[in-house]
Parts: sequence; structure tokens; C-alpha cells
Amino acid sequence: MSQSRLLRRIRIILGFFTVSLLLSGLTAIPLRLELAILDGLAGQPSALNSLWPSLASWISVVRGGLDATYTAYPFMAYGTDWLAFGHIVIAIAFLGPL
Repeated sequence: MSQSRLLRRIRIILGFFTVSLLLSGLTAIPLRLELAILDGLAGQPSALNSLWPSLASWISVVRGGLDATYTAYPFMAYGTDWLAFGHIVIAIAFLGPL
């Protein structure tokens, strides 16, 4: 394998990894909103509810648990905020080698 081909492969893998980290970080921030949207989509008159009702029910249970946790213990949201921030910072660090 030539050196330029190897370098291109490494850049593709690093690019994929960087984009994955960035997307993972960005989706961890609005967790409560995302789960509310997902629960609304998986709610009663939906294809997911008719095909896989136990998954739709589980999504509702998880949303209720997250809402209850954030209401009683709002500081718990900092865990996902810091996780998201960490993913974004690591993705930025990979821009140098890319």
C-alpha cells in the first residue's frame, strides 16, 4: 500500500471519528427535549407503537424518569452537559491530526 493511500485512509477514519464525537456531544446536551420529541413520535398513533409497543412504552418510562429526576435533582443535568462538552473538546483536538 502506498503512503498516500495509507494517509488518505487514516484521514477518512479520523474524520469519521471526529464527526461521530461531535455529533455525540451535540446530541447529549438537549436530552430532555430530544426524549420528549421521541416520546411524541413513538406515542399512540404511530408506526413504532403498532410494530413494537414495548419499545414505545419503554421510551415513555424513560422520559418520565428523566423528567422526575430533573425536577427533583436539576443538578443531574450537569452530568450530560459535561459529557457533551468533553466529546466536543476531544473532537476539536482531533482536528489537528486530521
